[in-house]
Amino acid sequence: MPNDFDADNDVVIQLLQGPPEAGFDCGREDQNRFLYERAWPDQQAQLSVTYLYYVKGIIAAYASLCMDALPLGRGERGRAVRYHDVASLKLVQLGVHRPFQGVGLGRFVVADVIVLARNEATRVGCRYVTLDAQPDLVRWYEDQGFKRNVLRQEQRIRDAIEHGRDAERIAVSMRFDLREAWP
Repeated sequence: MPNDFDADNDVVIQLLQGPPEAGFDCGREDQNRFLYERAWPDQQAQLSVTYLYYVKGIIAAYASLCMDALPLGRGERGRAVRYHDVASLKLVQLGVHRPFQGVGLGRFVVADVIVLARNEATRVGCRYVTLDAQPDLVRWYEDQGFKRNVLRQEQRIRDAIEHGRDAERIAVSMRFDLREAWP
């Protein structure tokens, strides 16, 4: 990756328009496979949309988004939110191409998703950005202002145990409150 990378000036964001070109590798097989096998078919089926973040003509990152309904317990939602399920925008997948890792591009993409969600919240009800973080990325997302979803995670743990999966390895449900400041 070039040393003169500047996220605010060098990133071009485009909606996925067809199957993505080859060459992207974020070092996580699930995210790579999603981009190449699911992103375009899911977008055509209106299940999610994928944004590509280009730097100097190279896919440097991608983010796939869909709508979500986040179940929150009384303690999680506070008194102002009366509903059990709260409208949210879900960051389904996020990947940063290896040469662009460690320079703030992932943080840039998350910030962009939050801006998009805030803009959409002026047209439709949307209180949170949600995501499912791999256990090794939970701390990174917490540093971006995300909190763990207690009720949803408890449901996932019960489901994992019921189906014989290791509850320690399941993704962690997290949320960012759009009414809070970005860190």
